[in-house]
Amino acid sequence: MMKYLLCILLILFATSSVGFCLEGIIFFYDFNKDQEGKPPSDPWKPTGAGKTEVVKFPSAVNKSVKITDSGSGGGMTLLLDKPITDKTVSLEFKFFREKEWTVACEIFYVLNQKCPDDWSGICIKDSDNGKISYHDGAGWNDAVNLEDEVWHDVKLVFYLDKDKYDFYYDGKKMAENIGYRNWGGLNGKGIDKFNVANVGDGGSTFVKYYDDIILYDGTTRPMAVKPESKLATVWGSVKLSALEDSIRPYPGGHKGTRFERGLIPYSKFTR
Repeated sequence: MMKYLLCILLILFATSSVGFCLEGIIFFYDFNKDQEGKPPSDPWKPTGAGKTEVVKFPSAVNKSVKITDSGSGGGMTLLLDKPITDKTVSLEFKFFREKEWTVACEIFYVLNQKCPDDWSGICIKDSDNGKISYHDGAGWNDAVNLEDEVWHDVKLVFYLDKDKYDFYYDGKKMAENIGYRNWGGLNGKGIDKFNVANVGDGGSTFVKYYDDIILYDGTTRPMAVKPESKLATVWGSVKLSALEDSIRPYPGGHKGTRFERGLIPYSKFTR
């Protein structure tokens, strides 16, 4: 075991000069350095309604954002300094919904700050019938059943030169080359606003979790590297992996996936 760990450490030292701000990544948030029980750090802005907090879920070393809506709304927003235009970019994130939710509600909306409301642009939601749904510019369309109590992968590919997008869910394409909602007068203006969960709305109740929110150029996600020190991150993960059975109990004898243990930013789109 020690020889194995030493080899990994030597490899990391040899590659430690490689830049960690990878070309092509516009932003990436895993929330692992944010304080538990507090809202995520800037530039994310939580809504006044509901509760948005960083939690140790799925694990202490792999945190996520928990959003609780008790009926008056609940979510968070990220604004860019200027819109991204005239190119293809992709957004990926992880999503988990607890049981006992009520009423259809937003999951993730991407829009322009000049949109007439917070329900415009690229719109993904959970529907009353238990489906995950998307808006194609003309109306809502159900995709597949949204299973509760498990993590899901969502990917949106934005073709900003023609105001179209593709929607992927858990590694499968749900829709392609579909239009934006309420986009009149904004053709070619791009995207600069990211609404997570129920921003500016009410009437629903839910508990949702979000993790590993990344926006990047093109359609293929760059190699997954944390923005902090690669050496410290991976070496800490190696030590954790060696001790996981003694410090990380799971129900029913389950030892946890590598994503649950915080060892990789797992995504069905990079397998």
